[in-house]
Amino acid sequence: MKMKRKCLVLLPLAGMILFFFAECNKDEESQNSKKESANSLVYEDASLMEQVSPYFYDNHIYRIELLGANQEREQIVRAALANGVEEEILMIEEAQKFFFNHTGVIMYSIPTLDPEQTLILYESKGLYQVSMAHYRPAEGDKMYFALKTMDDRNYFSLKLDGQNRMGELKVFENEKVKSFNRAVYSLTLKEESQAVTTKGAAAICCRKESSWSDCMNCTVDACAGSWVCKLTAIIAPMELAAGLAASCIGAGPDSRC
Repeated sequence: MKMKRKCLVLLPLAGMILFFFAECNKDEESQNSKKESANSLVYEDASLMEQVSPYFYDNHIYRIELLGANQEREQIVRAALANGVEEEILMIEEAQKFFFNHTGVIMYSIPTLDPEQTLILYESKGLYQVSMAHYRPAEGDKMYFALKTMDDRNYFSLKLDGQNRMGELKVFENEKVKSFNRAVYSLTLKEESQAVTTKGAAAICCRKESSWSDCMNCTVDACAGSWVCKLTAIIAPMELAAGLAASCIGAGPDSRC
């Protein structure tokens, strides 16, 4: 009889212990899930927020984040798939987000199974331009970089030597980029016309050119001599090269300067 009473006492206690451990596991799983879904910091230089160089080839990337398993990452993958990218080639867990100090445009990069190709997406006001960056060895100690739309058409290319100096910088006419630029220009015109800024003024003034390619040609004039401009090295050289195009997205005659 005493043994039966002890069992009756222990059974609720055991239930409480099991309930306690179950709740702990739920809390731990919830915390782990939140950590996995949150973006994590890869690189940040707060000083770049105030010290903005007017030269388009300097480092304007002040923050890089690794995307978590969240809605933002799903959204850029959907944008990629809608532009004919095969999901199987994407290393989605390594998707990164880039912030610039001289433009509100956001850039995303997703490595692919091909080490010489990285998917690049520019985002502005919910619009996306999906591109593929090609980065491969060229003659001597140089590297060749080209950014192409998904129909395999160039919109700019360059070569880098062993000291990160740029040469043979070329800008191409590309209808898809023009169309994206016009859409962003139309959406941001009112907002930018009311904004006043001196950040990156010399580079951003090229935004008053009539098109993205004209804006890029304007900024390239600062690099007129061969092998003079040097990319400021950070931890993402391919993305730094891709970032050259960011300030010209949304270019047009009434853009902010």
